[in-house]
Amino acid sequence: IVATIFVFVYVLNGFLVLASRSAADAESLRLWLSGGMVLYLIYHAVRCVWTEKQEDMEFTDAENLWLGGAPLKRSTVATYKVNTAVLSAMLKTFFLVIALAPDVTHAGMLAVGVFAAIMLLETARMIGQRLIGGLSYPNLLNARLALSAIAVAAVVQCLGQLASLTPPGSPPGAYILNSFRAIGEVASCDAVQWLAIPWRPAAYLATTGAVSTHTAVQFLAAVALVPAAIVTLVRVDAWAEDAKLRRERKRLKSGDFHRTGEASVAALDRNVDGTLLRHLDALIPDRLKDSVALVWRQSLSIRRYSGTILFSFLVPAGLCLSPLLTGNIGNQWAFVIAGIALCTMLLAPPALRLDFRRDLKRMLLLRSLPVRPLHAVLGQLTLPVLITIAFQWTTLGIAAAVVSPGWPQVLVWGGMLAALAVFTFATENALFLAYPHHENAQGFGMVVRANVMFLGKATLIAAAVGALLLWVSICQSIFGERFSTIAYVAGSITGTWMFAALALMV
Repeated sequence: IVATIFVFVYVLNGFLVLASRSAADAESLRLWLSGGMVLYLIYHAVRCVWTEKQEDMEFTDAENLWLGGAPLKRSTVATYKVNTAVLSAMLKTFFLVIALAPDVTHAGMLAVGVFAAIMLLETARMIGQRLIGGLSYPNLLNARLALSAIAVAAVVQCLGQLASLTPPGSPPGAYILNSFRAIGEVASCDAVQWLAIPWRPAAYLATTGAVSTHTAVQFLAAVALVPAAIVTLVRVDAWAEDAKLRRERKRLKSGDFHRTGEASVAALDRNVDGTLLRHLDALIPDRLKDSVALVWRQSLSIRRYSGTILFSFLVPAGLCLSPLLTGNIGNQWAFVIAGIALCTMLLAPPALRLDFRRDLKRMLLLRSLPVRPLHAVLGQLTLPVLITIAFQWTTLGIAAAVVSPGWPQVLVWGGMLAALAVFTFATENALFLAYPHHENAQGFGMVVRANVMFLGKATLIAAAVGALLLWVSICQSIFGERFSTIAYVAGSITGTWMFAALALMV
């Protein structure tokens, strides 16, 4: 029902609202379509190259069992994996066609061009993943350095464009609006457009104004590039498999079955863990031991991915603190708070999947443990929530040191944002437990789910802001100037934590 309502509202919004706006420039749209694909591919490549373990084609366990053990060629398996992205690409094309229909002349050409561009992007993403998966460790380090340098260059150029588009001293809202235009300028630059050559036929086809012989050539090129990319994926996949096999044979002949120092480090970790567990077991009350045991289990994964987690929060912290550089003292604090809230709801859950969402493969094992549901929830969610709260309070403390908003503001927002972290992770995990899905799921359900979740979180934030404004007016009218601040702080923190506790119980 929710998916049907969402699609209906989206289509209705497209016809009623988007049709009334002025059309965008066709050349700018063409550059955005091709360059935007490259920017997303750069982002995915950087994330992939810094991931410790590369999944084989992002297959599920069932696909690994049945396809990996079947008498099938790897080319057939690779083609099958590309075909699984067709349905989600068609749905994304449907949404984009509605959004961009007022900007083009031929909706049919727009649909074909966008679909070809998305399919080429998905195939290129798989090619990059398999290419990185086949690299040796020294080459992987070089790839990390090169791709990170490219990403940093793109970010620096985007910041430069933003600074040139926004006059000094403008309010933070102007920077936020101009950031989209700055990203478009980066996507339109020559360097990105050279990288976007494979997507340019599809972009031209999507924005064509008049059908001609040149349009037919672009149509054939856009369509032909998709099977060419699939053939490239098959070849790269075969190379990656051979490279991994050669390295395994080399290690087998050399007798080096561990990385340097791996065995001694693992033994040391086991000794330290055992000692700490014995001390903790004597100090922790019996009713909390189940939760603490699950927290300890989660800490092992967090220790393994500590670098990735730290990097995942450094960038959002910089974005949240960026309003402090605008020189506008009046509303910097509000924009910092809004940034922290948005990062808590939108970025923290994907970055910290160290809860029930990571344990889909072990869900039957977790259910069989003699642990009460409340203790299981507390054990699974404690560390992700604490990491998010640490990010919130660190960012909040830096902003408070610069802006000096006063202790009531720091206290009320620190308490409410912590409750928001609990509420967000409890809600995310409740939805996952009700409707579980594997990590790399694709298709109609996942696309609609992602859009509905985004809109639901935006609605919750808007409702929370409205409720806070109403509570401020109530406190001022009932308690007067003397006690209104105390009532506002106490009531806001109490109310948000009541919702957080309710989400935990759900």
